[in-house]
Amino acid sequence: MEYAKFEELLRAKETTVYQVSKATGIAASTFTDWKNGRSMPKADKLSRIAAFFGVGLDELLGTESGNRTLENFYQTARARKMVPVIGVIRAGSPIVTDETLIGYEFADVEDAEDYFYLEVCGDSMKNCGIVSGTYVLFRKQQYAANGDIVACLVDGDSATVKRFSFDKKTRRIVLSPENDDYSPILLSPEDFETGRARILGIAVEAKTRF
Repeated sequence: MEYAKFEELLRAKETTVYQVSKATGIAASTFTDWKNGRSMPKADKLSRIAAFFGVGLDELLGTESGNRTLENFYQTARARKMVPVIGVIRAGSPIVTDETLIGYEFADVEDAEDYFYLEVCGDSMKNCGIVSGTYVLFRKQQYAANGDIVACLVDGDSATVKRFSFDKKTRRIVLSPENDDYSPILLSPEDFETGRARILGIAVEAKTRF
C-alpha cells in the first residue's frame, strides 16, 4: 500500500489513523512503520483497512485499471530499496551516523548505498517545491552540472540544499536559493580543492511530508 493513498482515503472519510487503528485492531505504531518505510503491510491488514474504507484492494493499492494484483504489489515493493533518511549532515562526519539517522524510506534505486534522503529544514528552496520537512533523495557524488540541486557542505556548517551553477568566464560557483528572501552562496573551484566546500550529492527526487 502506498501510504499517500492511505492518507488520501483518511481525508476523504474525514477520519484519523487512531480511528482506523481502533476499528481494525491494527496497532497505531504499525501505521507509523508503514509511513516511514520500515515495514510493508500484510495481506490481512490490507483487507481490514480496505473494508474499513469500503473500497477494494485495487483502490487501496492506488490502481485505477484493476489489473494490478496483490502479489504484483508485493513484488514491486520488494524491488524497492530502503534508503536512510538524514536529519542533518555536518563537516568531518560520515553522511549516516547514529546521531543523524531519522529512519528509512523506500526509493526506486538500484543500489541503496549510493543514495540518501535529507530532511530539509527551512524555506530557501520553496519556489521549486522543496519546503521545510521535505525529504530530498540525493545520489552520492562530489560533482554537479549547471542547474543541479545539490547538498553541499560549506565552511564546516551543516549541509545546505541549493541550485548549483558554474560560470566558466568568472570561474565562480554559485549555490542559489529558490527564494528571493535568501542570498546566493558564492564559491570558487579552490574552495572545493581546499575542503572549504564539498558536494555530497545531487537531488533526484523530493517527497513532501504532511
